[in-house]
Amino acid sequence: MISERRRLWQLLELVGREGFHLQGVVDRLFSDEKVDDQWVGNVIATPEGIDRLESFVGKFSRMQDTTIDKLLPAFLVAIGERSGTALDNLNRAEKLGFVRGADAWLSMRMLRNRLVHEYVEDLTELAAALSKARLLVPELQYCYEAVRRYADKHIPNDDGAGADSVRSKQVKQTLAAMRKQINLDGDIKQLGREGLD
Repeated sequence: MISERRRLWQLLELVGREGFHLQGVVDRLFSDEKVDDQWVGNVIATPEGIDRLESFVGKFSRMQDTTIDKLLPAFLVAIGERSGTALDNLNRAEKLGFVRGADAWLSMRMLRNRLVHEYVEDLTELAAALSKARLLVPELQYCYEAVRRYADKHIPNDDGAGADSVRSKQVKQTLAAMRKQINLDGDIKQLGREGLD
């Protein structure tokens, strides 16, 4: 049986990869376009669009599930807290500053269930759900990064796969590159709005 700390580090590596892949599909699917019924119609009009849409829903759901059902309980146990129901864990994580709002996570779970288990035929309704999911992605990333930063400083890894491992460094480099790309894109967009006078 693996130790609690080792399990936590394995989950951190997993959620880090999930976050990277989720951000990639967000970038490919949404660009900067407004998400409305016309946008959804255009996306589902092509096989590639359908694949990206399904990829987003799957990755959004997977990262959320792994975080709520596995990472937060393992993290709470690793820091000496009691793990309980998903709601108890979210409330405790919020009090400790590792999630910004337990209510947002509950909304995220309901939204995930709607996107995964129901086929939404109304394009306006689907657009609203996708837009909300897109806006919740930073909350997933915030939780991962807050737990990761804490673990890097305070939780040693039993097998050395923690903050200084090759895999950990690769995940950190990937996340840093992702943040840099997001900032670079923001700078380019700002230049486009201001003009190149």
